[in-house]
Amino acid sequence: MRYIRRLRTGAAVATLLAPVVLIACSNDESADAESSGGSSISITEPAKDAKVKLPFSVKIKAGEELGPTESGKHHVHLWLDNDSENYLVVESDAATVSPGMKATLSGKPLGLAPGKHVIHISLRNANHSAAGAETEIPIELDSGTGPAPSVSQTSSEPPDYGNGNGY
Repeated sequence: MRYIRRLRTGAAVATLLAPVVLIACSNDESADAESSGGSSISITEPAKDAKVKLPFSVKIKAGEELGPTESGKHHVHLWLDNDSENYLVVESDAATVSPGMKATLSGKPLGLAPGKHVIHISLRNANHSAAGAETEIPIELDSGTGPAPSVSQTSSEPPDYGNGNGY
């Protein structure tokens, strides 16, 4: 009888502790991925709360190699404010946001009116699914235009990702 009671108690304790052990293991794994340059992303330019004029460059630092989606490499989706459906596909560490610019796949305007905006970026797998890292910074878009930036990844046409429909 004691043996059965101990067995039940042991099973109950194991059931209660199993989620704690799983959480501890998953935290260790994600810490390793972060420390080894795993899925991380940041905006290095413009600075937080910067006042920018069109065109302006957005420079990105990613923990994954970026490249064309057809190569199987990661890329970045960049959008303004809460309009995550209208994004630019960025396949390198920088992009230029220009007057009249439209989203890569939807073709809709990015909403580049003067005023306060939030730049969002999200690291993506080649198939456009989320790769687990994203960030944002607030900026203020000044009226008028500034000097032309040195980095460019702009296009009014969506890229052809090899399947004929743009993605």
